[in-house]
Amino acid sequence: MMEDRRALVVGGAGGIGSNVCHKLASQGYRVVVADFNVEAARKVLDGLHGSGHDVTRLDVTRAESVRTALLDIEASGPASVLVVASGGPVVHLGQQTHVATFGMDDWDRTIALNLTGVFCCVQTFAQLRLAVPIEHSRIVLIGSAAGELAGNGTDIAYGTAKAALLGLTRQAAFDLAAAGITVNNVAPGPVGTPEFFRNTNEQIRSGIASLAALKRLATPEEVSAGVAYIASREAACITGATLAINGGIHMH
Repeated sequence: MMEDRRALVVGGAGGIGSNVCHKLASQGYRVVVADFNVEAARKVLDGLHGSGHDVTRLDVTRAESVRTALLDIEASGPASVLVVASGGPVVHLGQQTHVATFGMDDWDRTIALNLTGVFCCVQTFAQLRLAVPIEHSRIVLIGSAAGELAGNGTDIAYGTAKAALLGLTRQAAFDLAAAGITVNNVAPGPVGTPEFFRNTNEQIRSGIASLAALKRLATPEEVSAGVAYIASREAACITGATLAINGGIHMH
């Protein structure tokens, strides 16, 4: 068995993903910032603590892009940690939608971004780590409380995709357990990312925050702290689980 401290963060230029990159870098990981937006990914890269970090272009909606990017990363030094933080609603937050009128184009794009692309990342990473095992290998998916409850302001495609990630997490965890690869899901509630603030007004933000028992949004730093724990060696006996960081918007 090899041991390595390299982490691949898919969606690493986003509000949550970039914070995950900074958190893992501060803990000594060599981070690969993978994102469709290479320019934004390079800005994240430039601000990371430590050395040995890298950036790569990856489009999660294209399986071949995912495979090419992960194979390139593998050739330059295998990663023991995969964090998939890509995704998000295609339909504008706060826009009224209904199952009877939801457009198929929006459905297809949302599922590709939030579910199929995640599966492609998990499958390719699993193939690589089964071929060349690394001790303490981790897969961490960024889900959402939207996958566990309805009527939270998101649309049916986004909620469906995030609900499916719960099943994907459990089944992948079962399949990979014999190899010592853990698979877990971090499911935030509303998070005060730059994207969230750009796409909402104060009325929408306060309304969403009021749904949580703590009556506030989570911060990206709080989510990245949860990811860092799940990715750590100390979390070796946690697999197939969902860590809810949602301020009590959903308790179970």
